[in-house]
Amino acid sequence: MSSAWLPYVIILLSAAQDGDLELVNHRRTYGHLGALRPKETGMLPGDSAHFTFDIKNLKQDENGKASYSIAIEIKDASGKVFFEQRPYNSVAQNFLGGNALPCSAHVEIPLDAKPGPVDWKVTVVDRTTKKSASIAGKGNILPPDFGIVHVGLYGDAEAKTPISPVGVVGESAYLQISTVGFARSKDTKQPDLQISMRILDEKGQPTMIKPLVGKINANVAAKDQMLPVQFGITMNRVGRFTVELTAEDRISGKRAQISYGIRVLALD
Repeated sequence: MSSAWLPYVIILLSAAQDGDLELVNHRRTYGHLGALRPKETGMLPGDSAHFTFDIKNLKQDENGKASYSIAIEIKDASGKVFFEQRPYNSVAQNFLGGNALPCSAHVEIPLDAKPGPVDWKVTVVDRTTKKSASIAGKGNILPPDFGIVHVGLYGDAEAKTPISPVGVVGESAYLQISTVGFARSKDTKQPDLQISMRILDEKGQPTMIKPLVGKINANVAAKDQMLPVQFGITMNRVGRFTVELTAEDRISGKRAQISYGIRVLALD
């Protein structure tokens, strides 16, 4: 649910007064709870756009529960609705106090999505007070091409439990990506991809002598248009690190790369 495949986000709210509903701390991320996504010119078909923000000043009952809804609308350059999520009702429990509720939304960009600019809008309504707030912006769907999509960090090898890029010494994580737009051999009808991972420390120095490398060049069904790859990471020391993932299509000669920042803390 949502739309964050945008190089910039534009806030449509006027200056809020005490008690007004606000959507703040908005950011685009690699997956749910993931690292911040860098500024970019658009997103590839097949990618998953994640958008995270905080809802401030939702009305809570005496038990700390708040009721709200989220609606999403995406329009193409002609003004035609490309994607719509009508108000989706949710209930949140405030366990730790304060007046902010972390919230996220995402949308899957179809592999056959038409390239071009889009306008998006997310609207939150407090179902108790009927107050509303919106954020909106402009984005761009890129033409189909070779690239890395569906980047996410998970706590399990099955990639069912997303986790944040902040962990403690001793934890393990699984960084998963997928590739799209790859070429196939005219003879074997198979792709020939090489995916590598290297990790840099705070000084920009590699933490391993050689990158970890995986290959995909066999047993790929003709219908497969997206190929997942996963790397396990053990957080064995404190620090800030940058994970660099590089995908190379050895048939087309194309190359794609993303960087994912992680932080490891000491377990007090």
